[in-house]
Amino acid sequence: MVITYTEEINGINYTFSADESLRLLAEPLLECLEYDIAKEKVRDGFRIASGFTTFMLSKHGDGYDIAAPDYTDDPLTALTTDLTLALHIQYRQVFLLRKLGLVGKAVNYYDIIVVTKGALEKENVYMQRYNDEDIKGWVINSYEHNENGKAAPAEDNEYETIRAYELIKLRPELVDVLCLPDDYIAVFEGKELKAVLNENNDDLLKKD
Repeated sequence: MVITYTEEINGINYTFSADESLRLLAEPLLECLEYDIAKEKVRDGFRIASGFTTFMLSKHGDGYDIAAPDYTDDPLTALTTDLTLALHIQYRQVFLLRKLGLVGKAVNYYDIIVVTKGALEKENVYMQRYNDEDIKGWVINSYEHNENGKAAPAEDNEYETIRAYELIKLRPELVDVLCLPDDYIAVFEGKELKAVLNENNDDLLKKD
C-alpha cells in the first residue's frame, strides 16, 4: 500500500509517497537532507543524486515535496512524488551488490547505453561495462548457442543508443545489473541472470 509520509528535518517538512514495504529505503535520502545538505542550500528544484535516480525538491506550502523522475511517463520531463518505483530499483540493485559482495558504480537514469540493433528483442543477451578511451559505459549484445553448446555473440555491427531508463519498460531485469563496476559482464537467459563475470572472467554467481 502506498502511504504519504511527512518528515520534519532541520525545521523543514519534506513530503513523499512510497509503498510502505519500501519506506526504510528512503532513509539514506532523508539522512542526506539532515546531515549533508546545509539548510540554507535547500531550495525549489534542488537535486539529490542517489544511484540510478536523481531526486528533486519541489516547493509545497511551507515545505517541500521529494520527487523522482516519473519512469512510467517521460522521466526527462515528468516528476512524481510517489517514490515507489525509484526505491524498488534501488532495492534490487543494492540487493545484487550485497549478494555478490561488491562495491558498485552508479548509472544515472539518463545515461546512454549502446545496444546492438535488435538485441533487446532477443531472449539471450549479455551486457559489458566499458571504461576505455574509445568507449565508456554499458554495451548490450545478444548471443546464441552454437552446435557445441557454447555461447557465441551475435555478429551484428549495427548499433543504436537508448537511455538507461528505457530498460525499465523494454527489459526491466537488465536494470538490476547497471550498478556493476567497470569491466564486468552480465549474462541473461531470458529474464534470468545466469552469470556475472568480473575483470578476470570469474563468475561471481558460482562462488560459494
